[in-house]
Amino acid sequence: MLRNPEMILSRQLVLRQFSGGIVQRQVRHDEFCALLLSRRPLERCNDDSTHCRSLFDPHTGELFDIRESDLFARA
Repeated sequence: MLRNPEMILSRQLVLRQFSGGIVQRQVRHDEFCALLLSRRPLERCNDDSTHCRSLFDPHTGELFDIRESDLFARA
């Protein structure tokens, strides 16, 4: 059973709006934090069902994923 269907639907809607090919990349903690602080126009695109946090670049079609456990492991 899905925990939060609204989050899954929002991720699907963000990705469907992009007409090109989507390139999914797994990133490390430091790379994800750098992307969060960058000036790139990134959209949050989390997927609670897989426990992933994601950033989507609508200009390039890149989807940057990190597992929540990897993101929150460092204190």
